[in-house]
Amino acid sequence: MTTPTTHVRLAGQGRTWTLAGPAGPVRVEGLAELRTDEARLARYLPACAGRVLIPLTDGSPLIPAVVAQLNPGATIDVNVLDRHDERLLRSKLAPFRNIRVACAADLPASAAAEQTGLLLLHDRTDRLLAWDFIERLDHILPAGSPVVALAPAKRRGDFTVKLGQHLRKLQEVHRDRVCAIWRGLAGGDPRAWTPRWCEFTATTPTEKVRLCSRPGVFAHRRPDTGGLALAECAVVRPDQRILELGCGCGLTGLLLAERLRLDGGAVTGELVLVDSNARAVDCARRGAELNGLSFVRVLHHDQYQPAPESFDVVLGNPPYYAGHRIARHFIEVAARALRSSGGLWLVSKHGATLAELADRYGFAVETSRRRGYDISVCRKG
Repeated sequence: MTTPTTHVRLAGQGRTWTLAGPAGPVRVEGLAELRTDEARLARYLPACAGRVLIPLTDGSPLIPAVVAQLNPGATIDVNVLDRHDERLLRSKLAPFRNIRVACAADLPASAAAEQTGLLLLHDRTDRLLAWDFIERLDHILPAGSPVVALAPAKRRGDFTVKLGQHLRKLQEVHRDRVCAIWRGLAGGDPRAWTPRWCEFTATTPTEKVRLCSRPGVFAHRRPDTGGLALAECAVVRPDQRILELGCGCGLTGLLLAERLRLDGGAVTGELVLVDSNARAVDCARRGAELNGLSFVRVLHHDQYQPAPESFDVVLGNPPYYAGHRIARHFIEVAARALRSSGGLWLVSKHGATLAELADRYGFAVETSRRRGYDISVCRKG
């Protein structure tokens, strides 16, 4: 007798893939890329009822979609830290009425009697963030709730120990050169999780501020050298409107805010910090409060579009993991948001590339070096 195929249709463009599911073949349409580790995981997905909680550290829609299709009576709660991932996932998963995608700093608790946790950890997942997710699931899931965990093979030993501390009846059900997969039961330990807030100090030759961070936030537990270099070089005045894109924990923006306050005059302008990461926004707001910087405003956006010619200075420390996509976005926003006399300040390890990108948007670029980083000053031509 032929096993029927489960059909999963994602919204938008993408290829069609067939993979092994827990009870037969699964045909997935509209998926741009099939991750080998997630294809392995699909075979071990449990039958679910009630609520299924999936914290994601990237934007892959595959596992939530397959779980939703196989378990139409369950509610699938997908939690992400980043607005960008939230927007993309909501678009791809729009056909599934039993999936809810939310961007929040922490996995939400629920009073549902039946719950299941699915933990997807990849090569780039920060170790402390992975620990946080494991502890949080143990904290919020009712004791005895099924949990399935996926992790890279090269980190198998590390995760085996940590999962064993929090899951009962832990069993490794799959291992190969790509990944390892475990099943276990949540211990339901309310003492097992802490937000892991960390406070530390950042200093330049003229400023000193207290900062807050958590796992998953740039930069966690210590000042980023590139952010310090940008704060030391940027030229700002108390009457200006200043925008920092991708502020992380607020390192650069809060140091500059402290400089404006130390200048002695009234700060008549405004400093706006923006980040797409929910935890980063919480940390930046807490840092502003710690330092009494009431004129700092922190916004949660991944596609922030200020009014044209509304800022005098735009700053950015674009991450490397996304190639030049985020750097290009920063430059596009600055080209629109800056007044004619304004300037865009970027810190990177690839100043020549950023200069080429900025030139396409009409900026004249001067590049200097500070603390081993390129500081690109882009001015409207």
